This record gives sequence, structure tokens and C-alpha cells, in this order.
Amino acid sequence: MRVLCAIFAGVLLLAGCSREVHGLAGGRHPWTIPHVLRIADIAEPDSLNPYLSQMDISYDLSSLVYSYLLVSDDRGRLVGDLATEVPTLRNGGISADGRTYTYHLRHGVRWHDGAAFTARDVVASWRAVVAPQNLTIYRDGYDRVASIDTPDPYTVVVHLRERYPPFVTQFFAPLQEGGKPILPAHILARGNFNRGELSRTMIGTGPFKLASWRHGEGMTFVRNDRYFRGRPKLARIEFSVVPSAQTLLTQARTHALDMIVTPAAVLYPQYRTLDGFTVGTAPWNQQVLVVINGGKPGLDEVAVRRALSFAIDRDGVIRTITHGVGEPARDAIAPTAIGYVRRPALPYDIAAANALLDRAGWRRGADGVREKHGVRLAFTMATVAGNATYERIPILMQQTFREIGVALAIRAYPYEQIFSTDGPIDRYTYDMAIYGSTLSWDPDSHVYYGCDEWFPKGQNFYRYCNAAYDRAEREGLATDDPTARAHIYARADAVLWNTAAYLPLFEARRILVHNSDLRDYRPNPTATPWWNAWQWDI
Repeated sequence: MRVLCAIFAGVLLLAGCSREVHGLAGGRHPWTIPHVLRIADIAEPDSLNPYLSQMDISYDLSSLVYSYLLVSDDRGRLVGDLATEVPTLRNGGISADGRTYTYHLRHGVRWHDGAAFTARDVVASWRAVVAPQNLTIYRDGYDRVASIDTPDPYTVVVHLRERYPPFVTQFFAPLQEGGKPILPAHILARGNFNRGELSRTMIGTGPFKLASWRHGEGMTFVRNDRYFRGRPKLARIEFSVVPSAQTLLTQARTHALDMIVTPAAVLYPQYRTLDGFTVGTAPWNQQVLVVINGGKPGLDEVAVRRALSFAIDRDGVIRTITHGVGEPARDAIAPTAIGYVRRPALPYDIAAANALLDRAGWRRGADGVREKHGVRLAFTMATVAGNATYERIPILMQQTFREIGVALAIRAYPYEQIFSTDGPIDRYTYDMAIYGSTLSWDPDSHVYYGCDEWFPKGQNFYRYCNAAYDRAEREGLATDDPTARAHIYARADAVLWNTAAYLPLFEARRILVHNSDLRDYRPNPTATPWWNAWQWDI
């Protein structure tokens, strides 16, 4: 959702590269398979239907098969994908009143099964998003559409009920969590959306076709020779599921893999010792954070949440766990967003945390844990099993929380379980949880923190509610003026920051670990970074 700032010109400046062994036969390493890329991650998608998943690996793999109206390139610029250009006020794609958006579509695009892509597919995809019987995750923006006209097969005219400045960065644009590709109308018309064909197979317009899915083991994607941007250079991408970060490192070391999708930051020093690999970092609009269930007694108090924030040694986390890959979080929105304020880094201050809790009436019991009115400050941290970074951070927090009279237990969930619709976060059964979240391209974050956006209506998994925040967010949607919106969102995000709506840990950078024979791998800073997979080669 980020309003564009052209500050990503150096997106691929690496923080440091490993030593490389020059390729041998044919200019490649002996372990490289020409035009076959072997990749791996700790989990597979929980559903092949990209509208039903909020897993990063789902976003990644979907972008190999499907296409979008717009994407971001590696320099943070919005560019057309299935749309020929980005709608703007200047080119007439956005009306003066901010309520009509016109998209011109590419001609000659074919679905993998041979059917022609047209405006009908865009309309059908929108209807699939907003249909109440569908379990679609993230409807924000789509639910503001009043109607869509298709004056011809290659023109889509979207009419909004009211002005909504973030629309162009949300509507079938994979810039943040929940980014959705265009789905085929002829497949949407048949079967059950939630459990039918779309959950078992993938028919897209993207550079690769899904050839096979070995549940729990991996997936194979083959080249789409009729891809509209040009014939992909890779013949095949082989994706493997490796549930352990340490095993991923071992497989890279033995050259059984060419690329790790999401390398663990705790293993960054070991990655940099790999022979024949390029290792470094690139910008990413992601923040690693602790989300808080504000519906839990104790956690519903601002004083408690602020005390917990004071009791986190973020510098220690960045130094000892991310090995310098992370950077201090400065705001609740991404640095690319209008309204971003580079605030002072959040302090680590045990004395201040204890003073806050004392003033709020929380007294230590015989076991050292604070309590008030029968409520104990004893919580459980949900984390992702197999992610070494997320598993180690709560251990440090256990120690520092103990110093302020807060007990913290840790429970690890499989990646696909913690984010499932019947998992602890969606069901509000968690106390706190740690994970990474790609921040919105646009500064509007009402869907995440608005009082009327509790899941499943919106994405407020935190049961956070603040009237001053809601008022500012509404103001931010009433104007398209970026200067005015910047001032409004700076005020709104100050509310989130000062009330500890969640606990930021650090700004992430995308760790790149891949065979040095891989060419033209240029990820962008969004939730769906593989915007140019058709250009990759090895």
C-alpha cells in the first residue's frame, strides 16, 4: 500500500557477499543443473488458492503461476503486469473525484489451459474476493467497489462508492499482505471456491505452470512457453519443503539447493561461509514484531503493553540473533510510506517498565509474578516452529520479562497452523505471537487496527481499539493530497506507537542466499518479491 517514493534505486546493493567458486564446465559450477532452479522453504502453502492463504510462501509460489494488474519492480516503482500501465490522475486512469479507476489490459494473454484472458476474468476475480460465502482473506479495498464496467474485452472501469486513495495499490496488486492475483473466470464458475479445484491445482497466466504437487514434500513448476512477457529462461523450478532452518543450511552447503526462500537471520554468519553462493541483503517492507491480543486481561492495559515494550532488548536481538541484518524499528508504517516519521528507537529500560507497572497497581506475588484483581501477568508466546530467529527471540524475552515480574511461556506452532483460519491468531486464542509482517504500501492501516475491523470482517487480530486512531484514519481517506495525508498518518501512527498497539522488534532486510550461477534474481521490497521470475536463469 505504499505511495511511491523512488528510493529503492539501490535495492540490490548487498550488505556483503560470500566468497564464490567460479563455475567450471560450461561456465557453471559442477553442481548446477542448467536452467533448473532448486529452491526450498520450511513449509508449503496451506492452500493452493491464493485468496485463502496469508503465508509468505503462498505469495511467492503464486507469483510464479499467476499474474496481477500491477506489480512493483526492484526499484520500488509500480509497473503494469496484466494492465498495460498504472492508472494515475495524469494519464486519466483515475477520475478527478477519486472514485473511478480505468485499467487497460494486455491483448493476447492466455491462461495455462489455453483460454483467453479478458476483462471478464478481472470481474470474476473481484466477485470471488467479496462473495460472503468465500473465505477470502483481506477484502479491504475490494469491498469499496460499487460496480465494474467492461466496455470491451480489454478495458476495466472500476467505480468506487467513495474516494479511497489506497485503491490502486490494493486492487490485484501484490504490494502487501494479502496481495491477490487474477484468477480464471471459467474455473471460478465451477466447483467450490473454498475447497474445490482452486485449492488443488493452479491455472494462471504467469511464467510457470504447476506440474506436480507432492503434499508435504514439494512442487514442480515448468516453463510457460506462451508467457506474455516472453519465454522464461528457466525450464523448471523445483520447490522442496525442508521443515528445519538448520537442514536448509546443510542442503545448501552440500549443493542440493540453489536458493533458500526465507533464510533464517540467526544463521547469516554460516550462510556467508558457503562456497559457490551469493549471500547478502536487500530492502524489504517487513517488520518483525510481537502482536498482542488486547482482549486478554492484563494485555488490555496500555501501561502493561508499554512496560513489555520497555523490557525488550532490541539492540541485543539485532546484534546476537539477526547478526546485524535487522535495523531498529522507527514507526508503525514502512519507510517508503507518506507520513513515515523516523522516531527515536524504542528504549530498553527495565527500571521504567517496573515503575509503570508499580504505578498501575500490579504487585509481585510470592513467585515474583505481578498480579492485580486476580489477574496474573503470565502469558504464552506463540511462535513459528522451525524458524530459528522467531524461536530464539522469545527466549531472550523470557529473561528480561522476568525482571519486571512477567512470566512468559513459549509455544511453537507449525507455520501452516499458526496462520490458518482455525489457528490461534485467527481464533484469538493466543496471548502474544511473534512473526514478520510486510507493511502496507499505503499508510492506511485501518484494516489492521480499526475498532470495526476485528477478524473476520477485517484483519484486526489484536482486538485493538482507539477512537483517536480511528478518527485520524478516516481523515486520511478523505483526501488524495499526499501532503495532507502525510500529516494525518503521522498523527495516526503516533497513537499506535504511544499506546503499544503491538511491540515492534526490528525492521527486516530480505536475506538473499542463492547459487552464484543464478542470474537476474532481483527481488522487490513487497510481500510478493518475485516480480521478474521469467528473466531468471541458472
